[in-house]
Amino acid sequence: MWIGVIGVVLIALGWIPEIIQIIKEKKSNLNLKFALLYTLGSLALTIYAIQLNDLIFMILNGLAFIMAAIGLYYTIKTKDKTRKSR
Repeated sequence: MWIGVIGVVLIALGWIPEIIQIIKEKKSNLNLKFALLYTLGSLALTIYAIQLNDLIFMILNGLAFIMAAIGLYYTIKTKDKTRKSR
């Protein structure tokens, strides 16, 4: 179990600086297709982890979904601003 906890912490620590930068700048340079697929994939894995009742993977995929959703939100927002300024 501890290896799973360490994995969750390391993955979250990898995402946190990126999400903080996206929120501060209020824009994202993520590819829209990547952001959408990653968000949906993380959501699907979260649901699957809940069905398996696997706490480590519920936490990991739940955090991945939240952070990916934030990235997707700002990616869409950035794309809309780019289109409107044309």
